[in-house]
Amino acid sequence: MTNRKIVSPSDMAFSYMGRIDFSKPDSPLFIYAGSMVSTKFTGTSVGMMIFPHLIYKVTWIGVIVDGIQYKFDLNHSDTPVYIPIIDGLDEGEHTVTIYKRTAGSHHYFNFCGLMIDENAEVRPENHEYDMNIEVYGDSVSSGEVVEAVNYCEHTDPAHISQFDNSWFAYSLQLARKLNARINCNAQGGISLINGAGYFDNYIGMETVYKQMGYEPHFELTEWDFSRYTPDYVIIALGQNDANPDPKRIYEKEYREKWKSVYKNMVLDLNEKYGGKARFIVITTVLMHEPTWDDALDEIVNELAMDNVKRFKFRRNGAATPGHPRIPEQTEMADELFGFITGWES
Repeated sequence: MTNRKIVSPSDMAFSYMGRIDFSKPDSPLFIYAGSMVSTKFTGTSVGMMIFPHLIYKVTWIGVIVDGIQYKFDLNHSDTPVYIPIIDGLDEGEHTVTIYKRTAGSHHYFNFCGLMIDENAEVRPENHEYDMNIEVYGDSVSSGEVVEAVNYCEHTDPAHISQFDNSWFAYSLQLARKLNARINCNAQGGISLINGAGYFDNYIGMETVYKQMGYEPHFELTEWDFSRYTPDYVIIALGQNDANPDPKRIYEKEYREKWKSVYKNMVLDLNEKYGGKARFIVITTVLMHEPTWDDALDEIVNELAMDNVKRFKFRRNGAATPGHPRIPEQTEMADELFGFITGWES
């Protein structure tokens, strides 16, 4: 790190995206998959100071420099660590984005600064977006196992998190297609309702959607909804609710309870956003029983709100028994892009 300097995360040149905890401005905490920080910089090298909080033993952090993507191992540390990104760049202006590749159940990290050449500087991106979108979903929305591209339309290979990459989830691909900011509030294994799914301690999105932090290894903290108002809210939940009892959804009492929780979440978000957001209710191309889609049809019909619409993919619930890979995620992003641009016109 000779002849280099560190730029504080609180520098105004940085632009952030996602539900990020800024209670410590000089070391903001990244929680959700797809949360990111970007800036322009001059000089020939760049690195980052990261304080990793690992839950899994092996995980990675994502970086994009001048459009080229990299990933770096994160290992356990009790203090911030320096991670060199790239040396030998041409003189001039460059762009860098540091992002969370994986969901919160894998790790959190504090961004503690950008390391650049001593005589270099950071500059604001000043990118102008056309809209804001928000996604509530599970592992598909957070991009788990997307890079196992040799397993399209097949079950997952053995994996830890080496194939996860939120950058290629339909949610982030859609945001780029729409030139939109995104808060991707997705967690692998999560259900809608508490007491189901595969996420730790069976915490459901009915609890998590209000949270900044949600991983049981960390403190649960409330999200300030005034910080971000989306134009579109995509809710992609239901597939994990079949665990541990896939037959409960056929029971009238449980089905009504499940639908009530879903409707209350939509109504609460609609109120929080002053009725200005449009809601898109979906499941994904991951194979699942059609009864969950039937229940979502019922929910949208019962809500009978002009700003709440149902959308089904061409291969909804029928494309793959494993997590959708990059091509399948792109397919979903393309179809959602068409639906949203049609709604806009």
